[in-house]
Amino acid sequence: MRTAHPHTPGPVLDHLDAARRTLRRERRRCVDEREAFRAFERAVTSLKATAPTPSPPPAAPVIGRQQATDGSLTRVRRAYEQTVMSVPHYDEEYADPYSESLEAEFGPDVAAAVQSATVFSPTLRRTVTAAATEAIAEREEFLDIIDEEVESVETMTDEITALDDRLDFLDDRPLSERGFNELLALHANVRRRQTRVDELASTRQQTIAEQRRSMSSFVPDVAEYFYQDLTVRYPVLSTLAALGETLDRALRRLERHLAATP
Repeated sequence: MRTAHPHTPGPVLDHLDAARRTLRRERRRCVDEREAFRAFERAVTSLKATAPTPSPPPAAPVIGRQQATDGSLTRVRRAYEQTVMSVPHYDEEYADPYSESLEAEFGPDVAAAVQSATVFSPTLRRTVTAAATEAIAEREEFLDIIDEEVESVETMTDEITALDDRLDFLDDRPLSERGFNELLALHANVRRRQTRVDELASTRQQTIAEQRRSMSSFVPDVAEYFYQDLTVRYPVLSTLAALGETLDRALRRLERHLAATP
């Protein structure tokens, strides 16, 4: 380990790599869910609806006999299970039974209407189709959120990588072998990088603030939602803070050498 030099490259991008992996996973899952709801919507639209018949006059109940149901209702459930409940991550992410999943995705009113119906009426078909359309729209909105975050993280990764890579000039040879003017130039170089790190941190904080103002009800906070399983909640800001500390150490060493160089 070279302790005499102000910069020793380390795993600066670990948090950003983890963030990018998380975003790729979330995007893939969101696309899978959007396509599953689209398939469900097509399946429901293709089913034949049955006009409800007038209620017959009351009759004596028959013990043990259940109300007959429309076969299309069975096909609605089968379609839901074969699409929405069959995305690759369903068991890992949700693992809900049919009734709970239906309520979570479509709300209690639609779930109750589907499960209490005895015929698949045109009204019920429109209700279920509209609920599926809304679920698709929510995934589209979520994809926009993911893509904006991906772009932000990628841009920050490129900037931070460039800043970190360029610190290699500090390790070219020991500071004790450099003259005053060269040390002074190195000092100015590091200060410029500090300024850029501060600018990037300010930009990222502004992005987070804008995200919070525009977040939907189902994703109130990007960091809370995407990065809750990471070791840091704010991977970009944490990486910038770590790089800033490296620059601070480099600057202090340079200043000590400057003070001791005639």
